[in-house]
Amino acid sequence: MPGIPGIPGLVVFVGVKFGGYILAGLALKKMQPTINSSAVKIAITRTGLGVLLGPPMTLLGAFTIGLLSPGLNSDAPSYGAYVFLFLARVLVWAFVVFVFTKRSEITRSRLWMYSSAGALWSCLLDWPGFKLAMVAPGRIAVC
Repeated sequence: MPGIPGIPGLVVFVGVKFGGYILAGLALKKMQPTINSSAVKIAITRTGLGVLLGPPMTLLGAFTIGLLSPGLNSDAPSYGAYVFLFLARVLVWAFVVFVFTKRSEITRSRLWMYSSAGALWSCLLDWPGFKLAMVAPGRIAVC
């Protein structure tokens, strides 16, 4: 049935992201042993920021791309959207890494390296999250 994922699909998507962010938190703690917070706390923070900032940033990105490319066919892939999404995720991850490494000495290059890796991981988690959300029950029909 055509449509968009409903509440169960949203829960599945967020669940995939949360599980992936726990793994990212474990990796971050391994690379920065001075982090005292748990990987679950890191995952809660990152997932919460994604849920809070994701919808408005998606709308802002679509609006910006529409302004920059007014003649763009809606069926054509918009690589600008992926670049915008990646850069937004780098900034969100930079905030998360900064918050959880505040008391330790971390170089700027390491902060941006961790943030870029986290953004790449977020992008990779989209695929299973989206695919599972699309097969979840409770889809909302769109005419």
